[in-house]
Amino acid sequence: MPRYMVTAFCEKCSVAHPAGVELEWPEQIPPNKSVAEIFHLIGLPAEIVDMSRNYFTCPQTGHMYAQQDNKKLFLVKTL
Repeated sequence: MPRYMVTAFCEKCSVAHPAGVELEWPEQIPPNKSVAEIFHLIGLPAEIVDMSRNYFTCPQTGHMYAQQDNKKLFLVKTL
């Protein structure tokens, strides 16, 4: 089953950074679609719902940020 890493778009540096959340999904997910587009009909997986409360550190600026807009979360295939 394919595994995906969730990436969160950072407003400070305009890059999507790994959010430290991985999930397995039985279907291939296109890399250019946001989490909102992918799961709009079936609802968000629990792993993604839980991460909306987390803050992330931007590796480029060192600032912490939260990304609660599902249109700015993406999945990148890991294996």
